[in-house]
Amino acid sequence: MTNKKAFYYRPKTNQSNSAALRWTFVILGWLFFVLGIIGVVLPVMPTAPFILLAAGCWARSSRRFHFWLINHKYFGKFVRDWESSHAVPLYAKCLAVIMMAASTAMLFYRLPEDLVWIAWLVAVVCTGVAIYLFRLPNAQ
Repeated sequence: MTNKKAFYYRPKTNQSNSAALRWTFVILGWLFFVLGIIGVVLPVMPTAPFILLAAGCWARSSRRFHFWLINHKYFGKFVRDWESSHAVPLYAKCLAVIMMAASTAMLFYRLPEDLVWIAWLVAVVCTGVAIYLFRLPNAQ
């Protein structure tokens, strides 16, 4: 008796016809994937946007890498949920907002008085990102 792992099959990717463009997307996909892995280890770098960028690049360049990523043990469900319905898990939304709030609060605390405008700019951008995140559907 064999235990076969169930795979998610994506029927078609939107691959580019240009070989140079495909290679560019493959290289960018690997760059974004490595940055996403670094983001797993470092709390100051986000993981999810880089993994989604890698998936988007590989969907336009390499069926093999895209198939590998959507079937990945840790990132696969997240990428499949995003590709199917632009859904993000509620815990990921909450964690993102908490991290953005902590980072912004640290900016207000650490920046000198004459550079506090940078902290306000970051606060506005983070508020926009939080509103966007919570308008997305929740993944199951």
